[in-house]
Amino acid sequence: MLYCNHCEVSVEGEWSFCPLCQQDLTQKDTGESEPSAFLSVPLRFTRKRVKQAFMVASIVIIVLYLLAYMIWNFRFFGLEYVLFGLMSSWLMVLVLIRKRRNIVKGITYLLFILSLLSLYLDYVDGWRGWSVTFAIPIVCIAALLAMFLAIQIIQIKAGDYVLYLQLAAIVGLIPLLFLLMGWARHPLPSSLSVLFSFVMFLAVLIKYGKEIRKELGKRMHI
Repeated sequence: MLYCNHCEVSVEGEWSFCPLCQQDLTQKDTGESEPSAFLSVPLRFTRKRVKQAFMVASIVIIVLYLLAYMIWNFRFFGLEYVLFGLMSSWLMVLVLIRKRRNIVKGITYLLFILSLLSLYLDYVDGWRGWSVTFAIPIVCIAALLAMFLAIQIIQIKAGDYVLYLQLAAIVGLIPLLFLLMGWARHPLPSSLSVLFSFVMFLAVLIKYGKEIRKELGKRMHI
């Protein structure tokens, strides 16, 4: 039986942390069965399944890039930026696995943190513009991809993610400003981010418009 030393309660199910205090759970040999403070709530996904899905997606993306490079002499950006995007996605996967209670919210925070970090590093590096040309658009695409896969795999309720997904889609439209201001040296990453974000925003708005209005009403006390 899993046991929380902080709350002094037994917990049934496949929890990694206590649902109340988020402290680590320990195994406890209780002898006779004790009543649990929490109902048994099995995970709606397995870590293995999540890792396998993202591994397949990563391999497909790398293969597609290499095919484009060899067949069509694709030279808009190098493989290192593809790997940067995949590393960002895998970082969000770690959030997905560790912070199951509000996955999309955690990914949204990571989107902002990685974007600001890339701007800072570019500034410290003498401002070569790689942050607005490649890093931020790629992080936006990676965040939306991670959110989409998380929603499909874990089957999150719409009310738990629609506002954060729309916020991430709006942030993904920011590279349009980079294009209009001429800050992006290569337009493709920003164009893909804007296109992907616009499609995602419209799709969520059409499919979950009722849930969005409901969540906005709850948060704004309308």
